[in-house]
Amino acid sequence: MIAQPEPTEYGPYYESYISKVKGKDIAELLASQVEELRFIVDQIDDETAERPYAPEKWTYKELLGHINDTEKIMFFRALCIARNERQALPGFDQDEYVEATNFNEIPLADFMEDFEHTRNAIAYFVKHLNTESSSRVGTVSGNPMSVKALLHIICGHLDHHLEILKSVTQSDTGK
Repeated sequence: MIAQPEPTEYGPYYESYISKVKGKDIAELLASQVEELRFIVDQIDDETAERPYAPEKWTYKELLGHINDTEKIMFFRALCIARNERQALPGFDQDEYVEATNFNEIPLADFMEDFEHTRNAIAYFVKHLNTESSSRVGTVSGNPMSVKALLHIICGHLDHHLEILKSVTQSDTGK
């Protein structure tokens, strides 16, 4: 089991994500969250997916694209730090990333396929991660960041968006 990161192993911005999965088995969450997201995505049709899920928010497709981008970025960071990368890793502006895409032109099913492939890669990485590597700390966006913190952030970030998606899909679908 991936140990809980200490507050000194990540920047304060990430506390809300890490707290969502505190005490949970990250390896189990990496798998169970796939099914949870699939259940929600299966309730959304393509027409609904191309409109904002709330006023002044991204479309469902943009949100799913953001989730996929964030998973890849956090995984890349975890891989770099686990392999003893000494250079500081940059931050990213999520809004600029979404603006630079064509997410609304991508079929809805492709977002789920992308997510599953990414999660499988992360799960394989975690399966072979030892305690020493998971405890390594690098620098991300000017803050210390451990591998185990990044893995908790991946699951906590998705948990955050699952809560949003559950609330809006229930109102959009009447379920």
